[in-house]
Amino acid sequence: MLVAVFVVAAASSRVDVPVAELRASAYWLRKRWLAFLAATAPVVIGIGILLAPYSSTAGAGRTGITVTSGQFFFLVDPPSVPAGTRARIAFTSRDVNHGIGLYGPDGVLMGTVQAMPGYVNKLDVTLDEPGTYRLLCFEYCGIGHHRMEGRLEVPRG
Repeated sequence: MLVAVFVVAAASSRVDVPVAELRASAYWLRKRWLAFLAATAPVVIGIGILLAPYSSTAGAGRTGITVTSGQFFFLVDPPSVPAGTRARIAFTSRDVNHGIGLYGPDGVLMGTVQAMPGYVNKLDVTLDEPGTYRLLCFEYCGIGHHRMEGRLEVPRG
């Protein structure tokens, strides 16, 4: 189909078209395209808002975990939750920005979040697999950045 479009465009490019005729057809198409976008945009945006995973009730039924970061540590409270826990992890920082990655027991990155002084950013996860979940700092935060690691233990439920 794409090739056909190019063939038609190439074949019609050899014909001289008066500017007034071209402008008229372009404006005709532009008006209809704008009307189509104006009619469909509210529907698409509305559906997107309704289906967004970040609703105000997303934290309902989740276990709260607080992670406070600082140069060069993580404080995890509580430090342990049972396997199968649906958690909402709240991240903040005592000093500078920290980009935090949460890794599952298998070493796979589960999510990232920014920890900033004076703000609380949240990450919703389900901790299905028993084991040690690691927190690593992704943003250079000082000379001890390379040693910055936190742990969340998830024993069998």
